[in-house]
Amino acid sequence: MPASRGPLCEGPQCGTTAPVERAEFIYHRENEIVRCAWHGWEFDIRSGAALVNPSVRARTFPVSVEAGSIYVTA
Repeated sequence: MPASRGPLCEGPQCGTTAPVERAEFIYHRENEIVRCAWHGWEFDIRSGAALVNPSVRARTFPVSVEAGSIYVTA
């Protein structure tokens, strides 16, 4: 992980490009990725694993939705 540990909350929730064999661009995983606004590192929202190196992880928290409200357990 980058030493400065940029705040992921400032990065966009997005998708990413798929690995492909040919010279083409395939966008996938819409809204499953969060990208660090400082460094551009991409993390899986559910697991916290970095896409480039899954052994690097962002901290995750349990989340639930009840009656239209979102609850995060810290």
